[in-house]
Amino acid sequence: MNISTSIIQNVAGRLFNHAVVFVINVLITRILGASNSGHYFNELYIISFFVFIFSFGLDYAVIAGLSNDPDMRSVFYKKLIQLTILFILLLLITTFILLPNVPFHIHQPNLALILFAAGNMMLILFQGLLTSLKKFGLQNKILLSVNILFLLYLVYLLNSKVLSQTLPKVSIGYASVFFIQGLLMLFYSFEKTSIKNRKLDWKPLFKYGSYMMISSVVYFVFLRVDNFFVEKYADANTLSNYIQCGKMGQYFIYFSSIVTTSILPYLSNGKNDLSMQQWKKIMFPYIALIILSAIVLFFTGTFVYPFVFGNGFHGMNNLMQILMPGYVCLGVLTLLNSVYIGKKNVHKIFIGDLFGLLFIISMDVIFAPKYGVQSIAVISSIAYCFLCIYLFVGFKKQFEG
Repeated sequence: MNISTSIIQNVAGRLFNHAVVFVINVLITRILGASNSGHYFNELYIISFFVFIFSFGLDYAVIAGLSNDPDMRSVFYKKLIQLTILFILLLLITTFILLPNVPFHIHQPNLALILFAAGNMMLILFQGLLTSLKKFGLQNKILLSVNILFLLYLVYLLNSKVLSQTLPKVSIGYASVFFIQGLLMLFYSFEKTSIKNRKLDWKPLFKYGSYMMISSVVYFVFLRVDNFFVEKYADANTLSNYIQCGKMGQYFIYFSSIVTTSILPYLSNGKNDLSMQQWKKIMFPYIALIILSAIVLFFTGTFVYPFVFGNGFHGMNNLMQILMPGYVCLGVLTLLNSVYIGKKNVHKIFIGDLFGLLFIISMDVIFAPKYGVQSIAVISSIAYCFLCIYLFVGFKKQFEG
């Protein structure tokens, strides 16, 4: 199977899955309402942030390592299992010993925190392993089947006459989705091999993975730090509107990341399987779809957002029109990132993300108190556009040598 066909098949499967994820997000938002959904999703972002840190970027390290030496699969698998067990033990200690003493209130029950964090960790690690083996179809089946079951649960919950204690029901159910998906990824990553007692040189992989982790964390904060400024300087309804804008923007990234995960193994093996001309030919239809989607949303958002998310989301359209140029650039730069990551040249991504993050924080500190959410949206959109332009500089060099 050639690269283009592999990408098309993976994109088709992932797009269908993300369509289900989008409906899940809509139903959660409708169930919790504009007054509660924003705080809930912000809390999930904080949990995800700490999971990213503890993963040490080992998903990227696994892809890099197994792309060059697939016989080491069982060795990698064993190490990832050990890391997962260690993380869960630390998670239990944090949840039951440390969190009760923190000065702020956590809205979700402990069970939801544990399932969500542990599930995300397993997804990060073992999706990386399956991606390195180019098993995209298996990943899609796992993600889609569990998401559909949860979607049916949300439909039942939405139609239920008794909606008391809604947040625990939603949060535990949603956390269970990630935990079950992570367990299935872990299970299907296992394979008996004839390679035994072969030592793995973790030093270069850990160094590369740690750098990727730091870069990913900076990028993660870069995309979400504006939410917390909105939470500080706006009301709960505005926060929910802004976070849903961010989630809409993330679908531009998700779409591009599907292509990125499909193409990454071909860029990580050091064989120059992909030229810049091939990259352009493969990427052109995806970039065109990103731009077309943005244009459609720009002119239809006034009606679309309240219809989809509910009456409390009329403020989304104005914010989305400000953020849309930045979201298009995020989609494009995610496609650019795959080349930088595949060529193990992530320092340029890290520098761009770091300066983008510092730009957003400094500008929001100056302008958000006086001009509010509108200024936060403008600042974020400008930062996303500048980062995309920055990555275009020197992009051609990634295919040379």
